[in-house]
Amino acid sequence: MDRNDTDKLIISNFIKVKGVVNVFPLFDEDRQKILDIEQDTEDRSLMGLGKVINTGVRKVLSYNLVYLALTNMDFEWGNHPTLILKKGHDLVGEEIRDKDRIEILSNQKNVWFMHKNFVVYKDKISFPQDIMKKICHFEIPHLPLEWCRYIPQKNNVQYHSIIFANPATPCDIYLKKQYFRGIDERGLGTILIGIKKEP
Repeated sequence: MDRNDTDKLIISNFIKVKGVVNVFPLFDEDRQKILDIEQDTEDRSLMGLGKVINTGVRKVLSYNLVYLALTNMDFEWGNHPTLILKKGHDLVGEEIRDKDRIEILSNQKNVWFMHKNFVVYKDKISFPQDIMKKICHFEIPHLPLEWCRYIPQKNNVQYHSIIFANPATPCDIYLKKQYFRGIDERGLGTILIGIKKEP
């Protein structure tokens, strides 16, 4: 299957997902531009939380096929954390999206809620000292693409890992300008989708 047929097949499935407004294949020349914007954002700590590394976007951009989707407020992120806190390689804090788990954690002594749904595990970190000393950092991870588990297989082409990631605000602005005519309506955002394709 050539690239155009592949794109049509994949986009036709993504566009059916609730909250997905439009989808385009990412131009190869934009891969490095996105990485440069994300690096600049990290260097300037634009998110106001200290060091934030967008490992999710880097992971997506390492995949064979990358697509850009415009989403609205109906888009469902699932229950996976979109922001985590790490000390070295250890997870010491995370966004919790499951209401039942939030209720369970709210009664535990070793948990501190930084925000209404972001927990820090106090027995794994000296908080906030470890963040102030830059021993810890935040990460925006990649997420499994549970909302589009099945893409029809054609001509023996197999699609294995399918993930998506949330670009930082300056990257979101750039992508909207490049692919969606600079649209800036409230509630509209972008996600990058990565697919590993194996013949």
